[in-house]
Amino acid sequence: MALAAISSVLSTGAVGLVVLGIIVLIVRSMWKKKKAGGSCGCSCSGCAHSCGMKSMDETK
Repeated sequence: MALAAISSVLSTGAVGLVVLGIIVLIVRSMWKKKKAGGSCGCSCSGCAHSCGMKSMDETK
């Protein structure tokens, strides 16, 4: 009985670590893309900070 409980905890922990690792890689990829000047994932025309839009400082 104790072996089954330990096995269950270890397998749940392993799956949790895999899922956490995938999430970390996705967030890291998004962060690097954003830092490199990539898009947010939506179309530029519908974005408040669209690609062709100048900043408020440049329009003054």
